[in-house]
Amino acid sequence: MNRNAQLEGVFLATTALEKFWDVSKPIVFLGEWCLLYERQPYWEKINGKLLGSPYDDDDAAENAYSYVNRIYEKILPVLGEKLNSIHGKSYSNRYWRILLGPWLQLYLPSVYDRFVHIKRASEQYPNFTTIGLSPASFVVPADTLDFACFLSEDSYNLQLYTKILGVLGKEFTYKETKIPRNPLYGKLLKNSWQRKSISYVLKVFADVSAKLSKTILLRYPYFSKKIELQLIARKFGRILPSWNQMSPCSRFELDNVKRNVLRDIEIRSDEFEQCLSAMLFSDMPQCFIEGFRTVENEAYRNFPKRTDAIFSANGWHYDEAFKQWAATSAEAGSLLLGTQHGGNYGSLKSMPSEDHETAIVDYYYSWGWEREGCMAKVVQKPATKLLGRNMIGPNNIKKEIFWAATTAQRYLVQLPFLPAHFHEYLEWQIRFAKALPSVVIKETRFRPHYENHAWGTVERLKECIPDIRIESWDVPFQSSLENCRLYVCDHLSTTFTEALAVNLPTVLFWNPQTNKLRPEAQPYFDLLREVGILFDTPEAAASAVASVYDDVETWWNVPERQKVLRSFCDRFARTAPDAIALWSNEFERVTELQASP
Repeated sequence: MNRNAQLEGVFLATTALEKFWDVSKPIVFLGEWCLLYERQPYWEKINGKLLGSPYDDDDAAENAYSYVNRIYEKILPVLGEKLNSIHGKSYSNRYWRILLGPWLQLYLPSVYDRFVHIKRASEQYPNFTTIGLSPASFVVPADTLDFACFLSEDSYNLQLYTKILGVLGKEFTYKETKIPRNPLYGKLLKNSWQRKSISYVLKVFADVSAKLSKTILLRYPYFSKKIELQLIARKFGRILPSWNQMSPCSRFELDNVKRNVLRDIEIRSDEFEQCLSAMLFSDMPQCFIEGFRTVENEAYRNFPKRTDAIFSANGWHYDEAFKQWAATSAEAGSLLLGTQHGGNYGSLKSMPSEDHETAIVDYYYSWGWEREGCMAKVVQKPATKLLGRNMIGPNNIKKEIFWAATTAQRYLVQLPFLPAHFHEYLEWQIRFAKALPSVVIKETRFRPHYENHAWGTVERLKECIPDIRIESWDVPFQSSLENCRLYVCDHLSTTFTEALAVNLPTVLFWNPQTNKLRPEAQPYFDLLREVGILFDTPEAAASAVASVYDDVETWWNVPERQKVLRSFCDRFARTAPDAIALWSNEFERVTELQASP
């Protein structure tokens, strides 16, 4: 694109919605998310230019992450004060951190990312034109999960870009379109009448039990149902389950009087903060404003009046009624207990969900790692997710290489994790596949993530390996592990810890530059490298797979490799033969703390 085009003005495409593109002008794509894989023949013909990333510098994403976190800490007490005023409450910052934190951890980096991309486009193409979304099409999310689902939609991201452009004083034309609700939202929130009935009975039982003894409620604890029932039987009447699903938040007519209270939040020290102040009052999910009382009533219906402790692995993020009940209970003196629900906790240098969880609970149970400097006391315990699983071990009689993939949204959701990193991840998959010998490929089955986000993961892979077998998400992951000879994992997430914990022969590979580790975690991963389990290039991983597949038993059972494996699992995927007793005793210990003067 020549200099004249920059001076005369180009068209800026902000999303992949082609009806919002003007191809009669030189076109600039704001980011990779505009270029859908399935539409490649079309956008290649347009011959547009891809805008450079504002995160090109090595530390840019990490610096942005730190900057957004500072804004988070700055804005949280301000929002808490405003919401207390709106609802006639006097709740603490901790209460509002429990409620608002998961949404803010998505909203702030998302808006910041859209803002810095627009600013970069303005600097390079000051005369650009674009087409925004008509305000008549704008939506307000019902709750945090609704917002998270909207972030994967091109149309909702167009809404964010439109608002930012308006705040920055850019003039442009509008079009209308419907912003669809992600089907995943409804799938995650189904409650049958049977489940509702069981939930009611459990609530009545919990209310009675709380009058007779010290109790702890388990909400999405990541124990298997079998293990959970064993724990309940051990401490009958003291360990209480909560089995109802999350409920979708109702939609309400917007209350502009209440929302206007948020309009003048006092954070305006730079241009982004001014932009944030102008947007947040209209973007905050309804569950925190119009639906606050409704969620409060739902919490009252679904959870006991009191309990001494509350334990959850992943109820802290999207379950609005649970969050509100837990926050209110904490205000009244209940202990909050959390535990990790991902294999990258304790290892990744930047982990927003871990930061949130360890900031809101009193005790946090890791899968073996330690952490200082957070509100929670971090306690090492056997991983709830891994309890009750049988060891698999190496077995040459079994067949097949099981290769599992991950996914990511096309738009940035949390810093410092960039869409460009996932583009590179897809390229690494192709490099790995091309490096595998044909005889090994015949033994390989590939399991894509059920959410594709229009990346074309399978289609890209089939371009270079047309005959690769694709495994359906309907096949239980644990069953796939049990029935393979060798597991291959190409990302630092939960599944590789599940494989290592059951002693399944495993080959790992990912880019260490985009999966930065904490200093205290680094030695454990370095040992995995030294014994040939973890590799830093897809080619090296493919070579290892080819060399060990015929005899995984000999390779995996090398004493030094097994020693490293045990050390790693003790730190990041801890199990124990007496795990049920350990957890039962711990639950008794923490509930008895409430009896202390």
